[in-house]
Amino acid sequence: MIFDGKAIVANTGEDTLSFIDLIDRKVMETIDLKKIINNKEDNRFLIDNSLIGPHDMIYSNEGYLYCTNVYSNSIFKMDMRNKKIIDVLYVGSFPTCIKSFQGKIFVANSDSNSISIISEKTFSLIESIPVGEKPIDMEVDREHMKLYIANSNSHNISIIDLIESGNRVVKLDHNPIKIILEDEYIYILSIVNNGICNKSNISIMDRKTYRIQESIDFSGIFNTMLKINGSEIIFITGIGDGYLYRMDMKRGNVLSKTYLKGMPNKLEWDGDSIILITNISTNILTLFDMNTNKIIDNIEVGEEPNGILVFN
Repeated sequence: MIFDGKAIVANTGEDTLSFIDLIDRKVMETIDLKKIINNKEDNRFLIDNSLIGPHDMIYSNEGYLYCTNVYSNSIFKMDMRNKKIIDVLYVGSFPTCIKSFQGKIFVANSDSNSISIISEKTFSLIESIPVGEKPIDMEVDREHMKLYIANSNSHNISIIDLIESGNRVVKLDHNPIKIILEDEYIYILSIVNNGICNKSNISIMDRKTYRIQESIDFSGIFNTMLKINGSEIIFITGIGDGYLYRMDMKRGNVLSKTYLKGMPNKLEWDGDSIILITNISTNILTLFDMNTNKIIDNIEVGEEPNGILVFN
């Protein structure tokens, strides 16, 4: 199967996946998850008329797509060769972020304050680990075998040791909503909730000492960030004002901002020059060229698009 130059968008509000050709810049196919799962002969997979809520996705080398569903509290396992759901696993409440590493799948359950660890081989639950309140984002430290979790309502980050049992909690001044691991640093996007004004913060933490090396406050409410490998440039989306911001972390200032309208949400990089941005109020996937600093296309997808999976 060749998926290079393709992307998938999870449309949370209508239970569909949009398959997109990034070269032709158009939707190739829309998969109705409720329709294909209710066509199965196995009654275990039948669902009612409630929303499923596809939210985030990963893809395995074996050809399977794993999708978190925030409303049905489940994970779908889809065979990408025929685009059929072959298994369903129920996890914690409101599963959002999903990652994989060394044969295990990790799911952040935002409303049950836990991380589900799943065997990729058997697609069964290994264990559930309690973390802080409202875990919303995760990153795997593949070198040191640790899982970092941003607890968005706890002023902290949980660190789970994937070799030895136990975890560690690193306290923060603000509520983290996005973390990025690069080299010896952790980049943290947080909401500054002081009850007076709307502010956000980006901090750089030393991964060995867990001490903050740099911290920048700025006006506005932002919901995610993207750092291009090896660069000091960070992109963040303003869900309150509809802008995409390009920031220079070395100088600590905003280099430019581009108006996207609506409520820009998730960010993904195609590995070259294009950033993909979902917009949950306009139902658009925006393609943004980093080299020209301009929008090159807007592609209409499904309702409330969230997670983006790029094949490159």
